[in-house]
Amino acid sequence: MTTLSPAEAFRLLEHRLTEGKTRLTLTEAAALTGLSLDEAENALRDLLIRYNCHLQVTEKGDIIYDFGHQLHRRNEKSWREYLEEILDALWKVFVLFFKAWIAITLVVYFLIFLTILLVFIFSIASDGKKHKSSRRSGGNVLANVLRLFSAIFEWNTATPKKRRRTDRRGYTYTAYQPQPALLSEEEDKKSFIASVYDFVFGPPRLTKDPLENQKEIAAFLRRNKGILVPSDIKALTGLVSDQAALLFSDCIGRFGGDIHVSDRKIMYGQFDRLLRTTSEKDSTEIIYYWDEYEPPYLLTGNKLSTNIMIAFLNGFNLFFSMAILAGAGNDTFSKVWLGVIPFTFSFIFFAVPLLRLPVVFANEVRRVAENRRKRVMRAIFAARGCGQTAEQIVRAVNAPGTLEPLSQKAVEDILARLVRDLPGEIRTDAHGQVFYEFPILTLELEEATLLRQRTVDRDLGRVVFDTRK
Repeated sequence: MTTLSPAEAFRLLEHRLTEGKTRLTLTEAAALTGLSLDEAENALRDLLIRYNCHLQVTEKGDIIYDFGHQLHRRNEKSWREYLEEILDALWKVFVLFFKAWIAITLVVYFLIFLTILLVFIFSIASDGKKHKSSRRSGGNVLANVLRLFSAIFEWNTATPKKRRRTDRRGYTYTAYQPQPALLSEEEDKKSFIASVYDFVFGPPRLTKDPLENQKEIAAFLRRNKGILVPSDIKALTGLVSDQAALLFSDCIGRFGGDIHVSDRKIMYGQFDRLLRTTSEKDSTEIIYYWDEYEPPYLLTGNKLSTNIMIAFLNGFNLFFSMAILAGAGNDTFSKVWLGVIPFTFSFIFFAVPLLRLPVVFANEVRRVAENRRKRVMRAIFAARGCGQTAEQIVRAVNAPGTLEPLSQKAVEDILARLVRDLPGEIRTDAHGQVFYEFPILTLELEEATLLRQRTVDRDLGRVVFDTRK
């Protein structure tokens, strides 16, 4: 009897799929390759992880694996995405280069101001009556000076510590705590040097774990009897139907789920293996899509007074260097070191935030639209997809609170898109009343509630073998 390793079975079925048969059942996969049903099923699970696949259920309960017209790798990048990666890499190189240039410029200013400071300290120390106290104050000043010098090279202007903030529209978000000011006890006050870097490149944004959705879904499954329907993924991620279906099939392969079809012809995943853990406690936080507002896109993240000060200092350098280039300095040394170099630096210093401005503005418009979409989706899921009028949804969205009020026109525009995304239907009753309803969502959530009434066995049993013994 010929048996293949899992890797060999995977490659065999993958090869058969590349030959054109990309829509098939489990039995077809076995017949097409000669693999056993178990081997074909395991190979299909691995394919679900690697390639985009839509799962379909027939009226007789059979599962069809549809990989599209041809195999398409999950998260496969387009030429535009490759171009964006190249541009992003070039941007990072430029940021590194110009931050080094800023640091050198700050060091030069630092040395000038340090010389002035030392002269001041020694002048105080020369007063015999205050000699002892001046040594203590001089030591503290020197310690602060050394700390200030080291801050020049702290190019990451945020700390790992996170904070909760609310934007001007009332949306609460999470952001990094900025580098604190050196001579201030205010925890929220950003250091001036960090403000200089942020003036040019903007404040850093929270980095997102690329597998955050998968981790959240796994935690959701452990707390919900291992039952998953596509609408659960929409609630957790906000993905549209097509993308949610692809993530659903990914989870089936990734977490070893079993595909089932309920009596009401609703497809769901059952993940019993995820329920068997050493501890029932799970520290992973489950945050629904509508409970996690995106942080604002900021040009500098600085106070207006700080930006004015930074702009004034750099503007002075720019004006002075232009005067040198215009003829105030005749020798080559002055032209290069007091003209060309500071002019180039000051010009780039102003040009970068100006070039970032339209990108920041466009991202902020998109963020506000996404946050508003979250609020409407919350109202839809709160009603479990049942029919609601636009007026009812507006009242739910604008419930008393601190969030910006949304007009009925804005809510209706969002609903029109969600009818396509989730999907849903627009129904008019006999009285001409327009209702927005999402029957697939309603059925899936109702079925998931019934399925989760089952009893599950989470017990691993006693340990029968231990490598330490």
